[in-house]
Amino acid sequence: MRYMIAETSWDMMSLAQDILGTGTLLTRTDRPEDLIHFLALGVSDLVLIEADQIGKGSITLRELRAASGRTPVVLLSADASSKQKAEWFSEGADAIIDPTQPNEEILHHLMAVARRALGFPMAQVDYGPLRLDLNKRMAHINGCPVKMSPKIYEMLEFIALRPGQVVTRDALLNHIYGLEGEPETRIFDVYACNIRSCLKATANAVELETVRGAGFRLSLNVTVTPEAA
Repeated sequence: MRYMIAETSWDMMSLAQDILGTGTLLTRTDRPEDLIHFLALGVSDLVLIEADQIGKGSITLRELRAASGRTPVVLLSADASSKQKAEWFSEGADAIIDPTQPNEEILHHLMAVARRALGFPMAQVDYGPLRLDLNKRMAHINGCPVKMSPKIYEMLEFIALRPGQVVTRDALLNHIYGLEGEPETRIFDVYACNIRSCLKATANAVELETVRGAGFRLSLNVTVTPEAA
């Protein structure tokens, strides 16, 4: 998962550090108006902003909603009235979270919003013998944990959360590396080899396909469809 966050207060900076501590990827800015620009550059699974930043400067909730497409927009607000919350929901907010809650609770709430937007109501995603634990960021095959580096896991998770879709190298590059120094897209062929090596334990039940000229797709060679356990 990759979140996009506007760090406009110490509390948001603290929350951002806790998000990073879970292994979740993060695109960060201290200028809320940058969010719209960043959304145009690559895929994010969630946008997070303090509600009191909406309407300030050059960003409105309607503009943020339009730029984010299907990506959920989450506002943080401790004292908004019911009327104000109703207005935010009508203008495109997907969730409003009280920032006075413990950060651990906020992190679980954010993950739930992000994965449900992708069609997965539970934190475990199954492809036959392959299971991904989204909270622990771990893969298991037939119940046994699979060792893989964070970036290789992130590639597998990104593809697995888009069942049936061909995921392009550019999409993987934007998601995994964000605005960092970018390697050549051929690095994903190396990551794919590592993933295929891990998937051998499924006895060909799960395969990572390379779609020539397009990207990668995860296929399940049994009659079971990917689902959240």
